[in-house]
Amino acid sequence: MNEQEAITEEKVKKSTNKKHRKGGGERRYRFSGRHKRHLLPHLRWWREILVVLLLITAVFFLINPFPRLARAQAKAAAPVPEQQVAFELSAEPEAGYCIAGGFQDWDGSSTPLLDDGTEGDRTAGDGIYSRTITFTEPDRYLWRVLECGDWDTAVPESNAWVFVTQPEQAVTFTFSPIFGRADFWPRDFALTANDTLPGRAVAVGTFQARRWDSEDGRTQMRPSGNDQFELAYRVPLPGDHESYVAIQGQEAWIGATGRSTEPVPLLFTTKFPSEMVVFQYDGRTDSIAVLTGMPWWLSWLGYGWGARIIAGISLLGVFILGAQIGYRRIVLRPEWQESEGCPECHQHNLRRTNRHNSDYLLNMVGVPVRRYKCDDCDWEGRRMYRHHHR
Repeated sequence: MNEQEAITEEKVKKSTNKKHRKGGGERRYRFSGRHKRHLLPHLRWWREILVVLLLITAVFFLINPFPRLARAQAKAAAPVPEQQVAFELSAEPEAGYCIAGGFQDWDGSSTPLLDDGTEGDRTAGDGIYSRTITFTEPDRYLWRVLECGDWDTAVPESNAWVFVTQPEQAVTFTFSPIFGRADFWPRDFALTANDTLPGRAVAVGTFQARRWDSEDGRTQMRPSGNDQFELAYRVPLPGDHESYVAIQGQEAWIGATGRSTEPVPLLFTTKFPSEMVVFQYDGRTDSIAVLTGMPWWLSWLGYGWGARIIAGISLLGVFILGAQIGYRRIVLRPEWQESEGCPECHQHNLRRTNRHNSDYLLNMVGVPVRRYKCDDCDWEGRRMYRHHHR
């Protein structure tokens, strides 16, 4: 070999070694092992931690505390000013309180309400007056409460109503001269009867497409527990609106003074189209409330789809990450992959080949795969590899 040939052969060897050092041929790496050894120990449990956080988020938004937060930020409606009625009832009148109605010829003195634990009164001396009356015939009856013998103190401003749905039905009437719920009306007193309503409670008013329509299924109120009803409704147009609660298909209403045949409506204002308004009816006291002015994001979370969307996304994340964790820990365990070798001939003469885009994608989501080729049977495909930490 002459000097020129020796020089040429040396250049070829250097070129070949240079290619191998740069990652040419079959062994190529997207990231260096040094970087992985530094980063992976700190990120080893990130999926498990993220699953726990997502699960807590899902449970929190499924519980959904936002309706209460939205109501706390809302503004309560008040009765229409020109129809407000001032009642001056004595807290403890000398003659006591009486009930009068068509079932006893409107006698304002003969049927006293009691606070002694008898005749239907639950607790003696609690300031709540009651009386149980048995009706012989089913019908709708009208009644009022007054300081015995003094019709100037009668409440409500027009007759209240009660429904008797079967013969010889006993109905307990209850009256409280002190009522302290700030958002609900009436505020000065509460009167009710434990009858069975013959229809659903419906929020009606000028905000409806057909005003004061008690047959409107879109504004039917839904039970919210403990004999209370609620409706979250997007009022289409901004402006001033009037509202009270009606009993579906009946001439019976609950307004700012409770049960009434001529109810006093509540007045509320919406400032923008499709503003969320919450209508409430408390069947224990026959009182109503209308809440407006809630922050849009609270109303979206509390009464819209916001909380359910976030909870759904969180549960989806829990499912995806949980599947990844299970797949990595059960199906693609590195020790199983390495001990098996080639899935076709079960030999261990595997050499690395170039990865595909799907392989990089799997690595990005945390599945450590490499692509190999078997020298014994020419199989080519993915296998898990083990992380080696120093």
